[in-house]
Amino acid sequence: MSSFSGKTFMIAGASSGIGRNAAEFLTRSLGANVVLVARRTSIITDLAKTFPGDNYAITYDFLDLEHIGDIFTECEQQKIYLDGIVYSAGIAPLYALKDNDTERTMDTMKINALAFAEIAKGVLNSSCMHEQASIVAISSIVSIAVTNRQSAYAASKAMLNMYVKYFAKEALGKYRVNAILPGAVETEMYQELRKQSTDFENKMKRNYPLGVIPAEKISKLIAYLLSEDSSYITGSFFQMDSGFLLN
Repeated sequence: MSSFSGKTFMIAGASSGIGRNAAEFLTRSLGANVVLVARRTSIITDLAKTFPGDNYAITYDFLDLEHIGDIFTECEQQKIYLDGIVYSAGIAPLYALKDNDTERTMDTMKINALAFAEIAKGVLNSSCMHEQASIVAISSIVSIAVTNRQSAYAASKAMLNMYVKYFAKEALGKYRVNAILPGAVETEMYQELRKQSTDFENKMKRNYPLGVIPAEKISKLIAYLLSEDSSYITGSFFQMDSGFLLN
């Protein structure tokens, strides 16, 4: 894969998990600059300084749908021009439908899907995007499968998938938009799920025959989709599920 030297990518949800790992991989391994967006100011500010390159941090809580356009306004004001965006913000509450928590479900929909729609709006109306920029959304394999106690998360990711399709269509010829559908990835969210589930390790072995996915494997696929090597791919969904759907 070619170097990303001189290119700048926004990472939404950059303070932890896949987003943080992607930011580190893009900067340390490929020479990119990153704009880190998340609600935890101290973490993303430190990461922006720690990672190599000319990086920038923007504090934002994606529960606030109303002002997401301000992120792009700040990029314009700072004369930051983006070659792509990784949308990795997300939450994954666990509860059965019989225990449905409307407030938590709405928060899940906001962060996992509706905020992405506002990101799409920002991209399509902003002057800070380079032509042929690439957008990568992190969805989930559960968006196309039925599991246990993940109805809110799965529904939000299925909604995200549909926004990816519409975004790709509206941006056709100008920007590319694709999604990755991972299975279980070794992140902080995975560790939290471990705490909330009984017999967790045996379930993982049964459900993911190839094992839990290292976050860097997702980062490498993100990098491919951001690169010119994938310049003819848009509106597509890439499954990296460790054999989950075959099981």
